[in-house]
Amino acid sequence: MNRKEEYEALLLELQQTPAELEHTVERAWKRKKAAGRTRRAWLASCGSIAACFTAFVLLVNLSVPFARACGNVPVLRELAKAVAWSPSLSAAVENDYVQPIGQTQTENGVSATVEYVIVDRKSLHVFYTLEFDDELGDVYADYDYGEIHGWSGDAGSARLESGELNELGIDFVEQDVPDTLELTLRVYARGGDDGAAPAEEIWDGDALFEAPAREAPDYLAELSFRLEFDPCFTAQGQILPIDAEFTLDGQSFTLTEAELYPTHLRLSLHADPDNTAWLAGLDLYLENEHGERFEKSLNGISATGDPDGEGLGTFWLDSPFFSRGQQLTLHITRAKWREKEGPETRLDLAAGTAEYLPEGVRFLGAERYPEGWVVSFAAPYDPVNTMYSPFGSTFRNEAGTTGSISQFSHTFGVEDPATGERTEEDTLFTEEFPLPDLEGTVVYLEPDFDRISNFAPAVAVSIR
Repeated sequence: MNRKEEYEALLLELQQTPAELEHTVERAWKRKKAAGRTRRAWLASCGSIAACFTAFVLLVNLSVPFARACGNVPVLRELAKAVAWSPSLSAAVENDYVQPIGQTQTENGVSATVEYVIVDRKSLHVFYTLEFDDELGDVYADYDYGEIHGWSGDAGSARLESGELNELGIDFVEQDVPDTLELTLRVYARGGDDGAAPAEEIWDGDALFEAPAREAPDYLAELSFRLEFDPCFTAQGQILPIDAEFTLDGQSFTLTEAELYPTHLRLSLHADPDNTAWLAGLDLYLENEHGERFEKSLNGISATGDPDGEGLGTFWLDSPFFSRGQQLTLHITRAKWREKEGPETRLDLAAGTAEYLPEGVRFLGAERYPEGWVVSFAAPYDPVNTMYSPFGSTFRNEAGTTGSISQFSHTFGVEDPATGERTEEDTLFTEEFPLPDLEGTVVYLEPDFDRISNFAPAVAVSIR
């Protein structure tokens, strides 16, 4: 019996409501009524799952024990290793919240197997293996997801190892995960029998003015899969109304709601229109009554914009979906601000001076090239994102002519101009980017933030 057959057998067992959940439907109806909030419709046809009627759907959406029962399938040890970077996905695997797929395609000696998915209403993580001849050299894959919209995720892989379990993730911001998805793995190789790696990109001087050209790969294989997701997974998710008001450094906000999914949690903040600054970033975490912490997402989306303003409005964190806690508190430790009437950063490239730099950022200098100028800055590491850009992707000269910044280069530490050695590697990084075809020697940049507020003790907001 393969993994798919084992899974289907398990679903047949679920046609009878477990004894310990005998009264869960009644409790679910009461909780649904008490919530006083209409959830987004998600009642879909359950296809092969004969037991997914109204009672089943309510159990899936409102009962963590039943959700765990849906995911009670065999899991490979390699899967636990593949999700070690994510507390949310690790908790999903530990609670057997995994849908087996077990589809294999082979072409030109390259074989791919989609082993498992971890999926809920808003996020999809696909786990697959590739088998290929090591003499191919360095092997990679590009991903094609067919006709889907409103997603953010992986477009291609890092270097792949034959037989190793790989993960690719897709997040849906507004839309829900579709019932089916057409996934194509386009596999290609670099190097040859000698395993020679491709030449490294040179991020220096004139090269910064040239967009890194990537020739269309000569694909070894194009392997297509039609993935179908069981409704007992794609229905998972709750919207928790909160409407808690709080202030940060004199700016007023309302924490309107939380979206709780097995793979992540989203917090929605509404900014008071009378605030004098936009929210440009938050360092935050959740904690329950048992001291379990759920941090800001480290991979994929960490925040999205406020639909009613220019700042950030939705923040993504690790999920407490499988935790044993009943209480949940948000703790905010730091905020970045962009003043609504804040000035642009002004650089005099000839004089080597700068005005109105973001807090903690310093101007290292500029160098002229035939194609334009390259400017350098030192900035402190972000506690979560490590390296980032303190500026937007456009610039203008004193005459008002605008240009685009298409490339950014980041390196650890700051180069000592006298010795050429890298210093302050533990606290600072260097950002360089080109200003192509700049007329004149004065340029204006749009800072992403002006100042930073640290909160000790942290600002606490109760969620439930």
